[in-house]
Amino acid sequence: MKRALLALLALLLAFACVCASADAAQEKHSISRFYYSRGGSMMPQSVEILLTEDGFTLSENDGAARPLDAAFAEEIETLLEKHRVDEWNGFHESDPRVLDGEAFVLVVEYLDGAGVYASGENAFPDGYYKAVEELTDLLQREKWASLSGVYVYEGEGFGGDFTITLNADGTYRFHEGPLSSYIGLGSWDVYYDALYLYGDEEAGSDLDFVFGLKEDSLIYLAQESDAFPYVKLPDGAKFSRQDPKEDAMKLFINDTAVPVTWEDNASVEALRQLLPLTVRMSMYGGFEQVGPIGQSLPRSDRQTETAPGDIVLYSGNQIVIFYGENAWSYTRLGHVDLSPKEMADLLSRGNVTLTIALQN
Repeated sequence: MKRALLALLALLLAFACVCASADAAQEKHSISRFYYSRGGSMMPQSVEILLTEDGFTLSENDGAARPLDAAFAEEIETLLEKHRVDEWNGFHESDPRVLDGEAFVLVVEYLDGAGVYASGENAFPDGYYKAVEELTDLLQREKWASLSGVYVYEGEGFGGDFTITLNADGTYRFHEGPLSSYIGLGSWDVYYDALYLYGDEEAGSDLDFVFGLKEDSLIYLAQESDAFPYVKLPDGAKFSRQDPKEDAMKLFINDTAVPVTWEDNASVEALRQLLPLTVRMSMYGGFEQVGPIGQSLPRSDRQTETAPGDIVLYSGNQIVIFYGENAWSYTRLGHVDLSPKEMADLLSRGNVTLTIALQN
């Protein structure tokens, strides 16, 4: 019996040593510098992340450095660990049989002094393409998050603010002002120091635009862009990023919080005075939900063509939110910055409750 107990203790001790070794092997390093570049037949690209006294910074394609959320730096560290990138250290190979193709350089420096230096020209370490695919997706998400927001034209819009909303999912919406019936929808991306807006033809928006990026502003490049429908913008027109209001209006569909760009008009301001407000909605027509506000608001009705996500005031005392399209006389209140599919998922499956409140 005693011999059996000793054998069991020895086995448990051995198992604990193995686990400790595995934990040590899987310990995540903290990066102080990450540099990756790729080039060749494609457009050259590079990204550098540095840990400074003020936190992490990120620069792309040798551009100016900007602050980087520490959470993204941690995701980089997790990605390096997941794909065993440390094992790439010392990889420096090329395939002379390929006359053109792709080359890469990777430099990783850790706070504990460890690091990775690898390069290749048409030759790559095991797992390279999968790791780079995930890295590209991660950097894309970070770019969308860093630039998302509402940008307001510094000149005169069509009856009010001319806004461009860049959503963190890579979609955008522009509205030239309260008197405009045109809503521009599509996707956006950034290459070097230029922002590209690609119209969504299926949503009836076939216009494309290019803007330069300068600090927290978008600079319109007229020669490379289509013209906006109602507002004629001069080359170099500036859109400034709008600071979120401390008392921003928050919208919930049932219990789901949704992102909204509210109009700047008397109707929305009067609605703000009623908050918090709960409206029980009813499905109608297979394209909208409508509900009573309980009192009349100021209105500036005009013939309007709506799109999924639009929020309007009807007859001065009812709020309507669309998951389809319609044309009628409304006052615009705002727009939910979600895709048509997401709006249909939220609104087309039965009556909902809208809650609008101030987020202090």
